[in-house]
Amino acid sequence: MGRHAADILVELLLAMVMALVDNEEAIHIAHTEAAGDPDKGIGPTFLFVVDVDKDDVGKLIGRSGKTAGALRHILGASSRKLGVRSILNIPDKKGE
Repeated sequence: MGRHAADILVELLLAMVMALVDNEEAIHIAHTEAAGDPDKGIGPTFLFVVDVDKDDVGKLIGRSGKTAGALRHILGASSRKLGVRSILNIPDKKGE
C-alpha cells in the first residue's frame, strides 16, 4: 500500500487542525494501534489524540460538538477507504 494508514491519517488530521487553531506550534497528535480481526475482514483500529493549546480546544470542538463531529466524519470516511477504523479524542482542558 505504500505509506502506512496511520501516517496518512495523521497528516490529514494535522492539516484540518492547523486550519482551525491559532497556536499551530502547540498541536500534538498521538496515536495508538489496536489489531483488527482479518478473519472477519476488520482492519486495525487507530486511536488519535489531538492535543492543542487550551485556548484552541473550543475551536476544535465547536458549538454542540459540531466541528469535532465533522472532523470525526472526515477521519472515518478516510479510514474506511484505507481499510482501518479510527477514533478521535480531543482532551478537554477545563482545569488547566
